[in-house]
Amino acid sequence: MSQYDLKGLHEFLNQTPEQGLRKMLVDQKPMTEAHFTLLLKIVRTGGVDEFITHAEKEDFPKIKLGPAETKLKDKFWKDCFQTFSSRGILNPAAPTKAA
Repeated sequence: MSQYDLKGLHEFLNQTPEQGLRKMLVDQKPMTEAHFTLLLKIVRTGGVDEFITHAEKEDFPKIKLGPAETKLKDKFWKDCFQTFSSRGILNPAAPTKAA
């Protein structure tokens, strides 16, 4: 996932009003309301570095998951990145300069 600008994605998710994000992201294919609530928990639980770590490893911080969130755990990150890409909010990472 490091080929993406995850810091920029986190800033966008963190700074965009929740209602606007919900309208933009939740369409049931594949992003559901359960995906959205879990995503917001992850964004709000830690800082940008923690978000990047979890996105790259496709795992989760120590948070309480509801039954619907637990069901989608295995495909959560894949579904999210598919949705982010289709909405045009997932940008490629800026190339790092060689020293």
